[in-house]
Amino acid sequence: MNPTPNESWGFLHPECFGQKALLFFSWDLAKTIEQQFHLHAQSAPEVQLYEAQKAVDRLLKQYQQIQANPDAFEGQHITLQLEETDADEAPILALHTSPQLEERILAAQAQMQTPPTVN
Repeated sequence: MNPTPNESWGFLHPECFGQKALLFFSWDLAKTIEQQFHLHAQSAPEVQLYEAQKAVDRLLKQYQQIQANPDAFEGQHITLQLEETDADEAPILALHTSPQLEERILAAQAQMQTPPTVN
């Protein structure tokens, strides 16, 4: 079964709440940024960054609106920035995530990677 474009978004998944919402959000975040840079590939880097930031802001607002995990998403932010590297290399995209949201996402990812134990 192939998912439709809407089904491939984590915030539309019926299990997108609590700790799982953080994992869905991280997947949606990567997809959102990739999509925006692809859609605006012919634009100047500043335009690509601007459009990607708007999309990230909408995504975060979507997770807040569906109450996926209010403690994790309310009042949080992610700021995209192009950071210069060596003079002959293209700038890299940096995500500056509010500390609380970043900590929760990393904890959820670590929990997913830890195999369950039997007591």
